[in-house]
Amino acid sequence: MAVHGLLAVGTAGYWWQDAESGARLLRGDASGVCEVGVPEGPDGLVPLAVHPSGTGPAAVLYGRPGGDYGCLTEAGAPDHVLARRPTLVRLPRVPSATGGPAGPGFVYTGFPPGARLEDPPVDGLRVAVHRTGEPFAHDRPVPLGDAPDALVTLEPTARPDTVLVKSAARGATTHRLLRLVPGSGRPTVTELPAVSSPRTRLVLGAHRWWRGEALGTPRAVLYVLPPGATEVSAGEPVVFPDGTAPAWFWGTRLGVVVRAVVAGGTEALYRVDGDRPEPRLVAGGGPGDSFPEVTAAPDADCALWLRVGRRPDGSTAGHVELLLDGTPDPRVLGRIPWPASAPRTTRFWTAGDGRRLPVRLSGTAGPVLLMEHGGLTALANAPLERALEDLARAGRLTLARAVTRSLVPAHRVPSGERGYDDLLHAARHLREHIGPGRPLLVLGHSMGAVGAARAVLLEPGLFDGWVLRFPVTDLVGFPALGIGRYWTALLGDPSRPEQRRALAALSPLHLPLPEGPLPPLLIQTGTHDTRADARHGRRLAERLRGRAAVTLSGYPVGHVERFCQAASRRAVAEVTAFLLDRAASMGDDASPRSVRDDPEGAPP
Repeated sequence: MAVHGLLAVGTAGYWWQDAESGARLLRGDASGVCEVGVPEGPDGLVPLAVHPSGTGPAAVLYGRPGGDYGCLTEAGAPDHVLARRPTLVRLPRVPSATGGPAGPGFVYTGFPPGARLEDPPVDGLRVAVHRTGEPFAHDRPVPLGDAPDALVTLEPTARPDTVLVKSAARGATTHRLLRLVPGSGRPTVTELPAVSSPRTRLVLGAHRWWRGEALGTPRAVLYVLPPGATEVSAGEPVVFPDGTAPAWFWGTRLGVVVRAVVAGGTEALYRVDGDRPEPRLVAGGGPGDSFPEVTAAPDADCALWLRVGRRPDGSTAGHVELLLDGTPDPRVLGRIPWPASAPRTTRFWTAGDGRRLPVRLSGTAGPVLLMEHGGLTALANAPLERALEDLARAGRLTLARAVTRSLVPAHRVPSGERGYDDLLHAARHLREHIGPGRPLLVLGHSMGAVGAARAVLLEPGLFDGWVLRFPVTDLVGFPALGIGRYWTALLGDPSRPEQRRALAALSPLHLPLPEGPLPPLLIQTGTHDTRADARHGRRLAERLRGRAAVTLSGYPVGHVERFCQAASRRAVAEVTAFLLDRAASMGDDASPRSVRDDPEGAPP
């Protein structure tokens, strides 16, 4: 079972709950939890996202399983439009573009007329305003003046007639306010003066504006600002406890909820109110606590999250929790089965720049599988996470989750350090401590495949096998693959010679191949994956043929798997079979030979 797609509306939270029989949309508030019906969509498509009104679904995005765009429909409209996800924003009262009466509607990012679901559209992303009940064909794009390769996302604000538009292109990030003029329905666009980076986030609340800088790094700072101000000099920083770094934050009508990382890699949620900018711990902070999914919106009165925590007996439990504005404690809306963790310990290893980082070990026997901390997209919801934990509990596998640092911006990372080579240094540490008798494998997902592939190509003798799932491998040609052209703000622009040279030095597809054979490799791609185009995996597989035993498999899934998809379960079974086959081929008997451990929470 899995939980994903969280959404906050008013004082209620919505989420998908997956099981083998399918997915259900649930609604939870102070009165309890109920199931929400979803209208039937086009044949062969599944609901990717639902944006409810107060009484039920107002708009549904249908697409390929696990996809990022699809057919946006809503009750009353006679047609549909091709749109991205998850960029739909509710506007309770939106005058029509033709000057008609006010009514409910929304702003969305879509594609030009003629774009088809069968042909992955990557050009001409546009912002448009839609009024409920009118044909999508009447919607008119809002001129923004962005470059064709700009990645445009929308976020709500505390004002129902105003949307925050965030555009990232060619290393620059721009924030604008899109406001619908009362009475006329004409949209006006105002550019905010803040100079932003990909790790800058703005949230526009009712009584305060919030700005986060360097989020997800030890230098992260959250500022509280008066409404209308965006420069940090106009506000004051929120002071968190020592050793606590904000990783991301979500606004509600009256404040923000901050996900922070504390010493040792544990996660916690803090609440910061607009009238008193002092952080208050509301969830987590204990060993093993994590929050795979969190959501809130400045036009809502609550935050919703999935919390995974450790019980006193060492097992784990999953809870969906809701925190209403003005209340001190979250309310548990639902409990979901969660795999009891295998015995866990923590070691610390030294990265290439001398910094010590933790690697958490689950299990004590079998082959050792190294991956990033959170090493899958939406890791705690992924079917693979459950299967790996099952193997660890059965004494057939040891999971090693390494804390790696940011992989972006790639072209500014000297010699590939600070993230891209962190997995390599973690592997050296593990090989030293597990000895030569046990297989060591590495797994990389999405952009994490860059670090995993680099580790094997730079030092293949450390590893006995590697798995790349829905990988990014081409850091030079990525702008021509799927939606890769939107990544230049994060990775760098290969059209600039100096950045191209830096990217080529990091790219697994362009690294010099080592002499001698490489360990066996499993590459999995998704037919409907518009984030990591399947050509990334196919190109690397072709380059390595003759140098390694390469298995290349494609599945009809998107970038993020769901437990309710049979194809996802088949892909997971292939991974676990590959891992166990590699152990068997080396004569590993999965006997309980433990890695020498540091105690849990030992200081770095």
